[in-house]
This record gives sequence, C-alpha cells and structure tokens, in this order.
Amino acid sequence: MLLPPMKNALSLIVQKLLSYNGIVYDKKELAFQIQSHPSYPSLHAITGVLDHFNIENIAAEVPTDKQTLEQLPDSFIAQINTDTGNDLVTVKRDPKNNSYSTVSGDDNKEKKLTEGEFLTQFTGIIVAVEKTDAITTTKENSNSKNIILLGLIAIAIIFLFINKESSIFNVGYSILSILGVITSYSILKQELGESTAIGNAFCSGTDEKKDCDAVLNSKGAEIIKNHKLSDLSIIYFSSILLASLLLNNLSPLYFISLAALPITIYSIYYQYKIVKSWCLLCLTIVGVLWLQGALVFANGNPIDLIASINLATIAITVISFLGTYLVWNFVKPMAKELGQLQKEKIGFVKFKRNFNLFNSLLVKSPSLDTRINNANEIVFGNKNASLEIITVTNPFCGHCKGVHEIVDEILKKYNDSAKIIIRFNVPADDAESAGAKVTTTLLELYNTGKIEDCKTGLDEIYSGADYKKWLEKWNKDSHTTNPIETLKAEKEWCVENGINFTPEILINGKSFPKEYERGDLVFFVEDLEEHYQTTTGLQVENQN
Repeated sequence: MLLPPMKNALSLIVQKLLSYNGIVYDKKELAFQIQSHPSYPSLHAITGVLDHFNIENIAAEVPTDKQTLEQLPDSFIAQINTDTGNDLVTVKRDPKNNSYSTVSGDDNKEKKLTEGEFLTQFTGIIVAVEKTDAITTTKENSNSKNIILLGLIAIAIIFLFINKESSIFNVGYSILSILGVITSYSILKQELGESTAIGNAFCSGTDEKKDCDAVLNSKGAEIIKNHKLSDLSIIYFSSILLASLLLNNLSPLYFISLAALPITIYSIYYQYKIVKSWCLLCLTIVGVLWLQGALVFANGNPIDLIASINLATIAITVISFLGTYLVWNFVKPMAKELGQLQKEKIGFVKFKRNFNLFNSLLVKSPSLDTRINNANEIVFGNKNASLEIITVTNPFCGHCKGVHEIVDEILKKYNDSAKIIIRFNVPADDAESAGAKVTTTLLELYNTGKIEDCKTGLDEIYSGADYKKWLEKWNKDSHTTNPIETLKAEKEWCVENGINFTPEILINGKSFPKEYERGDLVFFVEDLEEHYQTTTGLQVENQN
C-alpha cells in the first residue's frame, strides 16, 4: 500500500512507535533505511526496515470495533481517515481514561481522541512491534551525542565568561549568541532538506501560514549573492560568540547588535507581505537579535557604551568576523556536498535493492544441478522452503567468514523462509588434514543431532579459533555417520561443476550476481522466497 510522500514522515512515525515501546534505535540509520527502501513510501517499507533491525512486528487489517481495539497493544501505527485522505499515525492508548493519543508524521504533534472519535477515523490497518532481546538497533543516537556535546560546549563557554568576571549582561548576551548559532544550524539543515529536533518542532504542522521551506527557499532568503539567511546568521552569531570570548569590553558587539535590528524589520515584513508565510526558525533569530538589543539598552546608555570602543577592540572584532567568514566559506561547500551525497546514497541504495534488477541478473546465470545423492549435508532453516541457498565454503578460507556471517543473519531474520545448505569445498583425500578434520567434525555434530553445537562450532572456526584447540573441544567422539564420504561427495560435486574457489553462493542453483556484494543477499530473501513460491506454484498448476 503506497502512501502520500511526506518529508521524513514515515521515519518520525516509526521513531515514535519504537520510543513508546522502549526500543533503543539509531535515528539516522533508521531514517536512511526507510527512505532507501525500494517500497518507500509504503507500509512494506516500515515492516521491511523493522525486519532489518530484528524487531518483531506485524502488519494486519483488523475489524474497527471496540472489542478488537481493546485487544491491540497500548501503542501501534494505525491508518486513519483525515480531511486530506488516509494518513498513518502513531497511536498510544491511555488505559486510565480509555483515550487515545495520535501523532502524525507531518506535524509530529500529539492529538487526543476519545475511543469513539478514534474508531470513527480508524481504517483497521495497523503495524505493531514487540521488544525482544535480538534487537540490533542499540547503536547510540548520534543526535543525542550532538546535543550533549553542544551542551558541554555551551557550559564551558559560560564558565569562561564567569571565570573572567564578566557582567551578567555579557553572560546573557553570549548565551543568546549560542542560541543564535544553534538556531542558525537548524536553518541550514532545513535548507538542505535534513531534519533536526528544532526544525521538526518549529517547521512541521498543517498551518498554512507556517511554512519554513517557503521562506527559506524564496528569493528574499538570499540576502547577498550566494549568501543565504543561514550563512549570514551562522557567520554573525559565531563571530559575535568568538569576539565575546576574546574581548573584555563588548562595546563593538553591542554596536553591531543595534545596527542589525533594522534587518529584523525587513525579515518580518518580507514574511508577512511577500511570502505570506511564517518561518518560526527565522522569527527565533529575530527574537534573539531583539533580546540582545534589549540587553544593550539595559546595560546602560548605548551612546556611552559606543564611546568606549577603541582601536584594539575594533581590530579583534574585525578579525573574528573575517576569520569566521573564511572558515565558513571553506566548510559550507563540504556541508552541501555531504547533504547531496546522502541524497545520492539513498537513491543508489534504493536502486540497488530493486528486486527486479537483482533477479534479472540472477536469471542470466547458468543453472547447476545442486543435488548430491546420499550425502548427509548440513542444512539449516526450513528444509521445505522453495528458496534454496547453498554456500560453498571452507573454514580455512579468509573470505568465507563474511559469508558465514550472512548465513547467520539470514537464519536470525528469515529462518522459515529459506533452506540453507553448507557445502564444503575441502580436499578429502587426507582424512587427517586440518581441513578434513574440522569439516568432518562439523558434519558429525550435525548428523548426530547436535545442531546447536554445530552452529556454535561454525561460529568459532569462522571467527578465527585455533583449529587444534577447536578440535580438542569438539572432536571428542568417534565418527559414527561416516562424514568423510559426505565431504568427498561435496568435493567431487565442486570439481564437476567447476567451482574451484570459495566462497560461492548459489540461489536455487544459480550463482549470486557478481555485480552485487554478497551481503546484499539479506535484502532480497523475502522477495526471492515469494518469487520461487510463485514459480513453484505455477509449475504445479501446469503439471496438473
């Protein structure tokens, strides 16, 4: 089911759902995976990404009645009818008063509804999650790190002012400059099409009069050629902050603050009369400038303050502004390039994960008969699955470690979707060789029913364990299943089919496309399963 495209809307909805369920996640990675999903924007993009992070989830269409609603979890994603059509929201139930709070991805604001009001809007389509121990989204949120870092910097700067016995007016003035820098950074992010906590809070919403993008992308936002509002505000507040740290007498900065006030009048007029929309981030900058101007007047007679300006303070101020300007002119192109690279990366990954493209390359590979008669091979996953993945491997092959990790990931995420055969390409002429001993031990463990021991043994040997110590641990019993014959049959099959190197991945007898990285296989397992189920079904129908 496709949804109307909204800027980061799906990401915000999923973030809320995970937060409500106490699931730690990496906000940036989550947003990237959703936006680069081939089905974006759709419910499948949400469930696909949740699967990617090993988060138990279910998407379903349920009856829209009170009894069903009471059986749903306390928080879930739901589709509701709105004035503009169907929309996805994150829902949280308050059991105390039996009410529901919904958060929409386009404004990130909470709306309270009674049970009856919610049922009249609810279409019955939901996505729910469950917290499990297998979740892999515990990477620390980079935004939280940035906030902590900015907070520490701000505290350090304030401490510097207090330490040099600055007046309360100077400290307040510098705190406002820090606020100006943070707001300017949010404006820059907004211009680049990236989200920030401040930008989402100030610029999201359904109010037609509130439109940050309309203001920031208008002609008037480019105040000087090639220098937009974000550039000038970052340069201005950063320069003011730097000069504040270097100067004991802030009189030159006070003068600049007074000189900047007329620009705020132009900004308000332009938003009100020309664009006819409000940018709350821009108005925050206006507010900071006004408050700094008010501090100038509160600190004494502005004329007296200006009169105390001397050549040294002017020189330091000019150097601060010029230095900041030069640094920003160096940094800004890199920031824009990074933003563009991120967009291109999303587009590239979305293109790369297109199943039709992948499958068109896969079907061009020659088909191999993968059957080996009377061989007791290691088989994981669902033995009856229509999707068969064979990894031709060798425990002493350095590149095979990556393929083993891919197998582990597929088994964790799609254990019921694929039949995975571990086929060894190891010389079997000498049963006492290290390769033969390790692989026959693994085959013996598997064929005597010690499946978990076999998996653990595979993990250890592919992780680089010393094979002698490994054999002491696992090769305790005499072989009862004649694994050397299976190893010989596997080696013979490899020779007959011209597979001379490891690792090799075969998907239903076809070689994994060389145009893709082996790790990409994980993203196609669901589509491959569906494809081969359909193909098998059609073959059965034709036979009948």
